Amino acid sequence: MIISLCLPCKNRTLDLRVALPTMIRAANASPPVEICVLNYNSDDDLDEYIASVGDLEEPNRLIYARYTGRQYFHQAHSRNLAYRMGTGEYTVTMGADILLAEDFIVYVRERIAEGAVWMATRKAFGGVVVVQAREFAEAGGYDERFEFYGSQGTDLVARLQRRGGKFARLPDRLLAEVYTSNRIKLRDYDPQAFEDRTIWLKRAMGRAMRAIYDENVANHVLVANQGKEWGQWN
Repeated sequence: MIISLCLPCKNRTLDLRVALPTMIRAANASPPVEICVLNYNSDDDLDEYIASVGDLEEPNRLIYARYTGRQYFHQAHSRNLAYRMGTGEYTVTMGADILLAEDFIVYVRERIAEGAVWMATRKAFGGVVVVQAREFAEAGGYDERFEFYGSQGTDLVARLQRRGGKFARLPDRLLAEVYTSNRIKLRDYDPQAFEDRTIWLKRAMGRAMRAIYDENVANHVLVANQGKEWGQWN
């Protein structure tokens, strides 16, 4: 069974240079795995870095695509696009700055064998969610109103909980994160949307995105993006 690691990246190649080797080690410990890296209109050296990585050990593979349809980063849309790149029965949605323990995939397969439909850490650390690809699609993916830094992962987890699929906890020890300053994390969002002051910008983003999460909870939403095409490349 193929497991797909799906991650968008915009101008975060420095982080990916640290994180990707941990993903490759985890994949080699329990193949087959495909690592799907989405270049979300990056201006840095992401193309060159991926070319330098080369092919993975079979049957694992590295899938790379470039999206140029938006100037600025969009949290939910980028993750939905990355999901579309995968072919596995289970997908792991994550950021380009996530460090995986070598036995991460081993643990995930053990929980899948026990019937788990989805998995997350206690606080959806780093936005990492493991979910059956079919369930992700039926849940409507990430709600694409979540454009900015905030609650998109929490919303997905809450929806999966409401949908009732069997859950398994990802232990905290399986995941870590490359430290990145708020200035770098927030620089690729649309600067016209909020005040251009980093600390207040992050708080303003969080408040705006939390309102969407609260609305979905109040309405007991089970499927995001109802009546809309999501994860589109145009």
